[in-house]
Order: sequence, then C-alpha cells, then structure tokens
Amino acid sequence: MGDAIRILVTLVMIAMILIIVARKYYTATAFLGIGFVVLLVTTLITGQSAIAEGGSGNAVVDVFEVMANAITTSLGSTGLVIMVVMGYVGYMTHVKAAELFSIVVARPLRKIKHSEILIFATFVLVVIVKLAIPSSSSEVSLLIATVFPVLIAVGISKETSASLLMVATAIVWGPSNTLALTAFNGAGLENISIPVYFVTKEILPVICMIVVGTIVFILVNKYFDKKEGVLVSRSELPELKDVKELGIPKFYAVFPVLPVLLVIVFSPIVQQYITISVVAANFMSFLLVMIIEIIRKRNIRRTFEDSKALFEGMGKAFVSVVSILIGINVFSAALNQVGGLKILAGAFAGAGGGTITIAVIGAIAAFILIGIGSSISGTLPLFSSLYAAFAASEGELVNMVRILIFGGSLASAVNPIAPTTMIVSGGCNVPITTIIKRTIIPALACLLTEMIVCILIP
Repeated sequence: MGDAIRILVTLVMIAMILIIVARKYYTATAFLGIGFVVLLVTTLITGQSAIAEGGSGNAVVDVFEVMANAITTSLGSTGLVIMVVMGYVGYMTHVKAAELFSIVVARPLRKIKHSEILIFATFVLVVIVKLAIPSSSSEVSLLIATVFPVLIAVGISKETSASLLMVATAIVWGPSNTLALTAFNGAGLENISIPVYFVTKEILPVICMIVVGTIVFILVNKYFDKKEGVLVSRSELPELKDVKELGIPKFYAVFPVLPVLLVIVFSPIVQQYITISVVAANFMSFLLVMIIEIIRKRNIRRTFEDSKALFEGMGKAFVSVVSILIGINVFSAALNQVGGLKILAGAFAGAGGGTITIAVIGAIAAFILIGIGSSISGTLPLFSSLYAAFAASEGELVNMVRILIFGGSLASAVNPIAPTTMIVSGGCNVPITTIIKRTIIPALACLLTEMIVCILIP
C-alpha cells in the first residue's frame, strides 16, 4: 500500500469509530470488529503478519493471535487495575461506606456558594495526586470512586465532573514521569535525571496550566451545562441523609479513600523505602475492612457473603470498561499495521524552521496525532527527525522536548480511544462525544499556555 492509502485508511478507521460511538453502538464490538477487519484485509493485501516476532507461522492466524494478545494485555495491566478498583468500590457501596464518605465530605463543601472554587480545588487535587500515581488510568479509576461522587453531591453536573477528571489527569508530570523518560530516550538524552527535570522544568508550566486550564474549563462547561439543560441548582439538591441512618460507624468514611492514602504514603513523595501498587493497595484495604467487619458484626459467614460485592464489582468492570479496552487494543494493532499515523508523524517531524517553530510544530503534531487515536508512548518515539532538528537548533534540547511532552500528554484529554476516556465514560456514565467536546478547548488552552511558558522561560 502507498503512503496516501495508508493515511486514508487510518483516517477512515478513526472516523468510523467516532460515528459508531456517536450513534451509541456497543463500543467494545465496534472497536473489535473494525480492528479485526482492517487487520485481516491488510494482512491479505501485504502478506505481512500483524505480529513482528513470535507469531504462529501463518499471517492470517496471527490476526486471531493479535486478538488473544489484546485480551492478555487488557487483563494484565490497565484492565486489572480497573477491575480491582471498581470491585473495591462495589464492596464499599455494599457496606455503605461509599455513601457515608460522600455525605461527610459533601456536607461542608455545600456551604461553599461558588462551584468554581470547588472545580479549581479539584483540578489542583488531581494534578497533585498525579505525583503519587503516575498512571493516568490508575489515577482516574481511583478518582471516579472517590472524588466523582462528591462532585455530584455538591451540585456539579456529572458531565462537568467527568470532563474535569479528564482534563486534569491529562497533565502528566512528576519525579516518576515515564512519558518524559520515553521522550528523552528517543531524543538521545538517556542520562537525564527525571527528578531534576521535574523540579527545574515542570513545576512552572504546570502551575500556569492549572490556572489557565481551570478558567477556560469553567467557562466552557458552564456554557454546555446551560445548553444541554444539565445545570444543577444548589436549591434543588436533595437533602443529605443523616449519617446515623446508615447504621455504620463514622470512621467507615475513611475506607473509600484508604487505597489512595496507602498509595500516597508508600510513594517517593513521602518516603523512598517502600512502594505499593494500586492493585495491592486496594486488596490491602479490602482485607482490613473485612477484618473490621468481622469484629463489628461478629458474624464471619455474613462478612464472607458481603465480600462477594468485590468480585461482582470486578465482573461489572470487565463488562463496562475492560471489554472496551480489549477492542481498543485490537483497533490499535490495526492502526499500527496500517501505519498511517507513523507516516503523518514523519511528515510533521520533517518540517523545517527555527527553534521556536520546531518546538511548536512538535507539540501541535503530537497533540493532533495522539488526539485522533494514537498512544502517547507509541507516538513520541516516532519523532526521530524532529529530535534531530532540536539537536541541530540553537535552543536547549531538553526544553524543546519538554514542549513536545506536554503537548502529547494533553492530547489524552481529547483522544476518543484512550483508556482514560473509556474509564471515565463508563465509570461516570457520560458519552465519549460529550466528554470530548467539553475537554478540547480547555486542553488546547493548556497546550498554548505550556508552549508560551516553555518558550519564554526555557
């Protein structure tokens, strides 16, 4: 296939997904079906296997192996985190701890008259939590379980709340920033210290993005709330329950956020000796709550019965989110097989110009490519000629790559097939199209802000 045909097929694939999602077809089957058909047709035309190494020995059979690998990948990383987190949420809901947490936190927050303050505070909170939880998928899963219900309880629409989580988690930074490590390795800066880069290069742009991004986000989402008729009036909010009606101790309100607290405490931002994964933190919390339930109820059989809520929640997460991730992995394999995004990346990276021009082109190119469906970690290494142009320019190479990194991460806020998008859409019950139209302008505002700051203050 020629380059033009590869690019055309890539754009058609993405357009088909957007149309299918907008018409509310079952998303998992849509991704799986389109990915499978494109993989099969591409394999038959080119004769090349979709698996570079370790295939079955037959290119057509390898198409089905790609589907098998997609299931393994989805269940082994992001999917496992989602299932465990949502399972723990199901258990917290069953023992009424989730409801208690929402009531306890929402009651004082309802006294704040201006929702803008709450939105700003949430934006800051999400960006700070990123320091302890670098994975956007893991972070947003925990936020849906803890922060999202509180936002709803204080009168912020679910559409605005979901979009807020998307934009804020798209700002990737911190001493454990693997995205920066990927980009710097691609640029030949393999010995750079990411913690030093975090302290000297990331803090100022992130602060500016928080301020500008929040202002733009509030304006955009107020407009859409009014237009879509989902604006929530504080006077119309239902009265919060008396915590005594729930019949559980008040300290149970800590349990829903216990996994988050464990991840933060056992992270480099607090101490350097012990770390804990999101999955382990949730299971540790689950076992602790079970022990307390046994002591409180003095009924082991009943506590064991209640624990089924964890596994039922994991099953629901598989149906609602993980199944979609499996389809996305097949779809992404098809995109890689077609190769249109790689060609586009090369075209963008080959553009000439001065130092500032190269940096701006890189950031915009990364935003566009990742925004229309490519993965962040898979896209940044493609800019090899751009890195060479950076190195040949008179500007500081680290600063130029910094602009590109922020541009790539911000694009995840508008990527229709990113895992975070699927998690937020499924977990908050908000259509993908609704989320993207509310996040694209704030994300672009953050992109412009980081480019200006990085150019003016290298």
